Order: sequence, then structure tokens, then C-alpha cells
Amino acid sequence: MLATVISARCLSSRLPNKALEEIIPGFRAIDIVIIRAKQIGLPVILATSTDPTDDYFEDICKKQNIDIFRGALLNKIKRWYDCFVKFDIDFAIQIDGDDLSYDFDIAKNAIKEIQLGKFDLLTCEKEAITGLFTFAFTKNAIKKLYDVVPDEKTNTDIITKFIKKSNLKTGYLECSGYEKNEQIRLTLDYKEDLEFFKKLYSLTDIKTPTRKIIEFLIENPDVAKINYHRQKDFVLNQERFNNAIEI
Repeated sequence: MLATVISARCLSSRLPNKALEEIIPGFRAIDIVIIRAKQIGLPVILATSTDPTDDYFEDICKKQNIDIFRGALLNKIKRWYDCFVKFDIDFAIQIDGDDLSYDFDIAKNAIKEIQLGKFDLLTCEKEAITGLFTFAFTKNAIKKLYDVVPDEKTNTDIITKFIKKSNLKTGYLECSGYEKNEQIRLTLDYKEDLEFFKKLYSLTDIKTPTRKIIEFLIENPDVAKINYHRQKDFVLNQERFNNAIEI
């Protein structure tokens, strides 16, 4: 089976319940992520936790007519692994629930390439715009990642060290034109990001291809500047989390 798996939880220390924030009338953050995920053309599964704080996603998935999987709260790798097993997934696109301008066109190419068997995992180069694309995985990649997690209660929210430890064959997608831009940030983590997406999608359609969104932001730097100053905080927070992991 081929699938698109969205990872989302309501617990967040910096912006609690951010997935449920209304971005434009009638559309919460997670609605936009799901709608953009559907543009890839694969079955969409929302992978969340069994924690009561994530009960909201049950109704959201019913309304969006997608499947839901509920598993580990902090161990995202275990949640993915159990989701792959339940739905018998062979290849999947993985989307973070924070990425409201995720590039579904890159994902379409990624799902084709991951099936060629050359790589366990596909991603963009580190210098790509934050929020552009996450991963394409094989079933074998998820199993390898799961095998190196030291404990089922381990927090695997950032998986960089686990990828390195599991020796995955990693490929990098062509992301020309999407290189890290000093003025663009496309993920929801802080209140400034929330303000940014509300402004962005009041001026563009939620199905706008990411390349067009980037062009719009270059032409309208007053919108992009709403949240980009938070990128340094975001990177430092990820580094601190990653450095604290012992495997």
C-alpha cells in the first residue's frame, strides 16, 4: 500500500493546540494540512496519539473522510511503525502536522522515486526552506528506525540521530528553487507563525502550490517578515533537543 501519513498532536509547549487553531474561517491548521496532503493523490492517514488531548482528531478525520491511527504519544517512530503495520504500508510520504504550506508536488515525485528501491528514505537537503517537505519512507526504513529506539517511551520527535544510527540509505530530492531563503519560513511553531499563516491564506488559496507561495512571499516581503525572525529560535530548539537524545 502507498499512503500519506500526517503526524500531529495537540500537546505543544510553545503553541498548545496549534493544530486546532483557525487559520481562515472554517479551516483549522490541521484541515489545511490534510487538504494539501490530499493533493498528492494517495490515501491519507492522520497518525496521532492515544492521549485524550488528541480526541479532537477523531471528528476531524471523519469530516475530512480520512483514516486515523492512534498510538504512542512521544515516541513518534513507534507510532509510525505501528501505523505501517496496521495499514500494511509499503511506501509512505510523511508530513508534519505543522507544515501548512507543504509541497505536494515534491511529494508526488518522491513517492515515485522511493518505489525504485534505491533508498530507504528520501528528504530535501538541509538548506531547503523549513516546512517544505519532510520524508518519503519505505517499510524497511521504519523497521530500521524502530529497531534502534532504546525504549518505547523515548521521545523521538526529532529523528536525526535515529536516522544516523540506523544507517538508512538516504537520498536527497531535487529542490532547486527551494533553497533555504533568509526571509521565508513555512512551519507552525510560534504565535508569529500563526499570524503569518492567517495572513498568507487570507491572501492566497489553501491549495496554492508551494512554488507559487514562495513567489508570492518574495513579492510580498511584508508577509514573510511576520515570522522569519523565529527561525533562529526554531533551529536552536531542535539542536538542544537532538543533543539531549542518547541512543
